[in-house]
Amino acid sequence: MKIPAGFKPSPGLAYMCVTGTAFLFATSTVVSRGVHELIPPVGGTFWRWFLASMIMLAFVWRDLPGKGALIRRHWRLIVLLGILQIVPSAILFLGLNFTTAINATLINAAQPALTVLPAWLLTRDRITAGQALGIFAAFAGIIVMVSKGSLAAILALNFNVGDILALIAILGWTLYATLQHRMPSEFGSGVKLFVIFFSGSLAVLPFYLIETAFYRAVPATMSSVGIIAFLGIVGSLAGIALWNAALSTVGPNRATIFLNLVPVFGVSLAIIFLGEQLFSHHLAGAGLVGLGVILVVMRARKRA
Repeated sequence: MKIPAGFKPSPGLAYMCVTGTAFLFATSTVVSRGVHELIPPVGGTFWRWFLASMIMLAFVWRDLPGKGALIRRHWRLIVLLGILQIVPSAILFLGLNFTTAINATLINAAQPALTVLPAWLLTRDRITAGQALGIFAAFAGIIVMVSKGSLAAILALNFNVGDILALIAILGWTLYATLQHRMPSEFGSGVKLFVIFFSGSLAVLPFYLIETAFYRAVPATMSSVGIIAFLGIVGSLAGIALWNAALSTVGPNRATIFLNLVPVFGVSLAIIFLGEQLFSHHLAGAGLVGLGVILVVMRARKRA
């Protein structure tokens, strides 16, 4: 079975894909929070993405020999993208041991606004005043959420470690979003996903072995296998594949707007299945993040 390298969905299908991506990303966060006491974070991350890479290998193994020279030429970029995609997954999984799925998904909503920062640092692309205001609003929204709207907590820097880890993970993914377009189109979508997933899995493997030796191992039970299979196939492979397919048609500016559906889905699922509660500081923070995303995206369109 072969994935068409030039597959490009229609605009209507692309918007369905990116909506599905938001739902799958939110579902992965809620499931990871729900099983954090069962599956250790690094082990769960390794097996989730390694499984996704092996599934991709079944589709692209015939193409790999012809891509050998290309892979050797760009191996540093491949490894970097693998680290930026997979390691933040482990960091977020760890953070979900300490914070709620609602907090994590709401912090994730700031990603479209924060992506402007690494783009400016790496390419010196000018940030407009409107975009700067949007970035400030997104950061303010995150601070409101992680401080629970408490000025005393802000002044004392008394933040939940899980929220800080979630923010670090989001910053890692913003770097990935900034750099992933540098992968040559000659790779094809399938090979590109495989090399990134596989290299990222290898990057977390040493930490997985350390976790197994000194903390705890991934339990060899049917429930843990089923959860990892779900996260690997549905959350990782299907989510990223839908996202990349949508990007090829509607572009990053329009696609990132749909990431605002992640907290909508995530909050709803967390309340329904985990019994979490939505508070006023969540709503206030989400409003600021949403304002920040709108300012960043709209100002980018006007400049274009």
